Amino acid sequence: MNETAPIKTYEGEEALCPVSPVGLLAELTYRCPLQCPYCSNPLEMERANQELTTDQWKHVLRQAGEMGILQLHLSGGEPTARQDLEEIVEAAAEAGLYSNLITSGVLLKKERLEELQKRGLDHVQLSIQDADTVNAERIGAYKGASAKKLEVTKWVQELEMPLTINAPLHRQNIDNLEAIIQYAVDVGAGRLEVAHIQYYAWALKNRSALMPTQEAFMKTAKIVDEARERLKGILVFDFVVPDYYAKYPKP
Repeated sequence: MNETAPIKTYEGEEALCPVSPVGLLAELTYRCPLQCPYCSNPLEMERANQELTTDQWKHVLRQAGEMGILQLHLSGGEPTARQDLEEIVEAAAEAGLYSNLITSGVLLKKERLEELQKRGLDHVQLSIQDADTVNAERIGAYKGASAKKLEVTKWVQELEMPLTINAPLHRQNIDNLEAIIQYAVDVGAGRLEVAHIQYYAWALKNRSALMPTQEAFMKTAKIVDEARERLKGILVFDFVVPDYYAKYPKP
């Protein structure tokens, strides 16, 4: 279970992490077609044949419902790489869990998203690497990803599903934050997670190329604060502080 606790923000005020204390983060697979250099996956990844089976995940979700878990975050890697994702979503719905698909979108097809919704999927969280196409595809090392992500946002809107945009932030895209905010507005997202990456796993290995200056970080905090006021009632913001610039280390 993904516990949350009060943390100190850049202003020293208490805030809650965006994941609910009654939420379960299910990393269904480590497989992913993208190659983002900040990925939080462990450096020693399990092979596909070592992943939990469909029945094992169904058992986990039944237990989660019995424990009082309310929210399920289906993550990875790229969760849509699992051929049994529909069955897992259906099991989540049967267990009374509100399910959120955390995806890069590049493997999705409209028909599959429609089927996932029919099986009980409640929410889509789409990750983007940048609002700038060239830079986004350089970071993720996946040609055509930006166009596909835009296509996915249109499908989500057509299906009238809630949409969150997740934007991992680091030195390679930090100067485009205002464009990323506008991107979230343009695609009809209800929430934007401005998530400064956390420096462990691959991000720690690539820290010298990823970590912004403290001045650049503080500028993003100001941009988000101003956007919160300007877009009140249009876009909700989650702002994740990077490890090295938080007032206190994470618990």
